[in-house]
Amino acid sequence: MESELISMTDHFWKKFTGLIPEILISIVILIATIFIARKLSRLIRKRLIARIDDELLANFITRISKWSITLLGVGICLNILGLTQFAGGLMAGAGVSAVVLGFAFKDIGVNFLSGVILAFNRPFIIGDVIESDGITGTIMSLDLRTTKIKTFDGIEIYVPNSNILNNPLSNFNAGGLRRFEYIVGIDYDADVSKARSLILDVLKGIDDILDEPAPLIIVNELGANSINLKVLYWINTDEAKESLPVTKGDAIEKSLSALKNGSVNIPFDSMQVQFNKGIPEIAVNILNSDKK
Repeated sequence: MESELISMTDHFWKKFTGLIPEILISIVILIATIFIARKLSRLIRKRLIARIDDELLANFITRISKWSITLLGVGICLNILGLTQFAGGLMAGAGVSAVVLGFAFKDIGVNFLSGVILAFNRPFIIGDVIESDGITGTIMSLDLRTTKIKTFDGIEIYVPNSNILNNPLSNFNAGGLRRFEYIVGIDYDADVSKARSLILDVLKGIDDILDEPAPLIIVNELGANSINLKVLYWINTDEAKESLPVTKGDAIEKSLSALKNGSVNIPFDSMQVQFNKGIPEIAVNILNSDKK
């Protein structure tokens, strides 16, 4: 028994030492493949960005190229070590396990294919503000499985590519032009034409608000205490110097100042109280009054 164990150990040792040259060659090839994959993927990315000017698509193709080259190197190493038949046997004999793994990795495959479609259809690019499936934010990256979105409060969300592809998507940067609006309430005794003129002068003084299409101010509704004016204006988001919320806040603030300086009253909510049986006596206590 002892001699058989020694003989078996000696056999495996001789077999292992005989494979040392192949193992060393495989390690060198694997390291070289990883190095070449990195260098070549960077070169591909640089050329793609120069030609198509789309960082999102360039990054996606770069990742696919890098993984393809790496897998090719792994295949060469397995062939050198004589493990191709062993790997093929595992693949062929997987049977039920292959079916189970297929179901387990189904979502990964779906998200990968969805990423390919998104990368080539290009419904958005890096930096675009989008809304999809209730999530609004800026596109940061697209990889083989997820789309990285950064919300306006700084949270990074990784959304499966299939969710982006299968849900309606709003791209707020597409086309560049976007219309914004806000409501201003003025007193019923105020001059609507004067209020409109004052607000238009304010909008013309804000750099990011376009003259064409021209801003528009309309009477939106007759409220309980005010005439509500709807102010509409356009911004070219591709050329905007300030963030969109800052521009809107600036427009509202300056509109209020212009109306006050122009003697256009902005009413507060009011409530009318009616006493059907006369005004009742109300006791009033004055606390901390100064005694002279």
